[in-house]
Amino acid sequence: MKKNTLYFGEFKQYDKTFITSENGIDTENVTSVAFDGEILYIAQPDGLIEYADGKAKKLAIKASKLFSRNGNLYAAIGNSLAVIRKGKSKIIAEFDAPVIDISVALDGSFWLITETALYLNENGEFNHIVSLPEETVCLAAHDNKSRYCETVYIGSSVEGLMSMKGKRRHWAELIPDTTGVLSQKINCIALDGLGHLWVGSDEGLNIYDGRNYWFNGNDFYSVPDGSFNDMFFTADGKKYFATNTGIITLVEGKISYFSYGVWLMHPTVTKITVSDKGTIAAVTPEGISLITCKYMTLEEKANHYDCYAEKYFTRNEGYQVSRKLRKYGDMDSGWLPNSDNDGLFTGVYCASQCFRYAVTGDEKAKANARKAVEAMIKLTEITGKPGFTARATRHSYEENFGTGNREEWHYCKDNPDMEWLGETSSDEMTGHYFAYGIYFDLVADKKEKKKIAQVVKTITDHILENNFHLCDVDGVPTTWANWEPDLLNNDDRWFYERGTNSLEILSFLKTTYHVTGEEKYNDVYKMLIEKHHYAMNCIQYKYEDAHIAHIDDQLDFINIYPLIIYTDNESEKEIFKMGLTHHWEYERPERSPMFNVIYGALTDNSCDLEFAAKSLSEMTLDLIRWPVYNSHRKDIVWDTEQDGTGVPPQLKYALEYSARVLSHYDGNQLVCDSGAERFININTKTVNRTATLPGTSGANGKKAMMPYIYLLPYWMGRYYGLFAD
Repeated sequence: MKKNTLYFGEFKQYDKTFITSENGIDTENVTSVAFDGEILYIAQPDGLIEYADGKAKKLAIKASKLFSRNGNLYAAIGNSLAVIRKGKSKIIAEFDAPVIDISVALDGSFWLITETALYLNENGEFNHIVSLPEETVCLAAHDNKSRYCETVYIGSSVEGLMSMKGKRRHWAELIPDTTGVLSQKINCIALDGLGHLWVGSDEGLNIYDGRNYWFNGNDFYSVPDGSFNDMFFTADGKKYFATNTGIITLVEGKISYFSYGVWLMHPTVTKITVSDKGTIAAVTPEGISLITCKYMTLEEKANHYDCYAEKYFTRNEGYQVSRKLRKYGDMDSGWLPNSDNDGLFTGVYCASQCFRYAVTGDEKAKANARKAVEAMIKLTEITGKPGFTARATRHSYEENFGTGNREEWHYCKDNPDMEWLGETSSDEMTGHYFAYGIYFDLVADKKEKKKIAQVVKTITDHILENNFHLCDVDGVPTTWANWEPDLLNNDDRWFYERGTNSLEILSFLKTTYHVTGEEKYNDVYKMLIEKHHYAMNCIQYKYEDAHIAHIDDQLDFINIYPLIIYTDNESEKEIFKMGLTHHWEYERPERSPMFNVIYGALTDNSCDLEFAAKSLSEMTLDLIRWPVYNSHRKDIVWDTEQDGTGVPPQLKYALEYSARVLSHYDGNQLVCDSGAERFININTKTVNRTATLPGTSGANGKKAMMPYIYLLPYWMGRYYGLFAD
């Protein structure tokens, strides 16, 4: 089938560094920040800090304020104004009081305020213009052309917004009762290139035309209420705002958010500045965030994650597992535990490397896929029971060896320094069959094809010999690995699994038939369809659940792929595509790259391909599960479908990946707030089946998610021609 191909091109990839007390910063007392080129200067009481290339250097300059204006870096040093160049200061003017703010107007005129007065630089000298009201904190000057300088504005934290007026110059008050200004506590002001005055107060943001028209911040389609503490406008009109709920940017006409957790150590941003190359420095009570931006392609980002997966997520023989971090946000402090699903997640990673190898011919991808598939085969071999596959293995040198449920952990008979976990689920088998089929088709040589065919045959024979169950070494069927027709079709306790488990066993049988060529597996497949209506069970295999049960969504998309790929009968395919389309349509609010790409690979229908690419571009480079705080945003839509189900409120539409709780594709993508309980009251109520119906907890900056969430949809999309290189 012919596919539409998306060329996504380069996109802005953001990353960040936290500058904290460990870097010698007095985080609670930073008064100002500004850039000189890409070097960040940080003002604090005991001296100026120069920060560059990850290193902080204390200078013998005690500046209280820093100002980046027209390519120059100025500093308020006591009652003086100085220029900072290459870490050295040169005083250019002296005043009777400390310098508070400066403004280079649109006509190039240079204005300055101290604690007590306004000054204008004329012919190289600063001339006193007029005294200032109490607690003046900010200045914005449009020009020096108007008759009485009416276009010079100041903001006071006590007396509000004021404008120059009259031959006998004085300050005209713009008060909330008679104008559109929101508050008399003004925190920051700035003029844009058209002369509009942007006003940040403790009550929000608004814009003034200089006469009598106000654009209220509440009229912005998604600007939150609350305190706007600082703002920075670049020469080309980009706007950056520091608020009590994070950073807001207005770039290319689009409002975007950099919020707590992912980008900031605290929601309250007190100061903000931006370098010529677009690096953002944001001051919070717990440290400074340095947010950088570079242009990347999707393939360059995939190469980053391919290396990342090998360095941080590959465990022992080749298993892919999530990384736990001992230190907040520090990948190098992490370790790799076993998981309940080593086979599943190693399988999806293996598939990504198979597609990568098929696209690029990269021998490293082939080696990664081979290592993963050999590790998966070991899970079946290690149990000593033909066809029964372990969930995970663990060695004596690893943390937690010898602990856990000892009814399910078993020491290897021939190696007491190694143990394996039983009670294997259907999830595990989904990963195995998915990877084996793709590796068989795209990577395996003749010898490997024979080996894969044998292990797949052994697993499937075990399932069939045990009446469509996985049967553990104690002789008891495992809890979830049930594909028995009588239970799925006739036992109400299996109602919710009926569609998913019917889909699974049909997919397993088709994969087995494909790699072995033995007709008996196709015969069982046909029997389940003709006698037990398993194909009908798949017409709408996704049970609509108010978007609260996500654990089977990933499994369903993984299982539908080989089922449709290996089914020759077009009528059967159409039945399965009915189930796939229903499921995909239901999950569209998640903007899932994997779900969209698989749907696009298996059908000729639109698959929201641009959303898939955009989601991939939004994923953070570190893949850490950071806390998130989003409920202040006006662009969110709360869902009501799940009311009364015992789970916390969640969103109707998932946020961008850079703002959501990062999860694998079996996790809840619709959480609004998590891990921000010290800043906001979060409803964290739970239910009995917490694994199936997740709440809002768990985002704590001490876990990193596996890179397959990027690598599988990207390389699969490339293989099917959905993404251009």
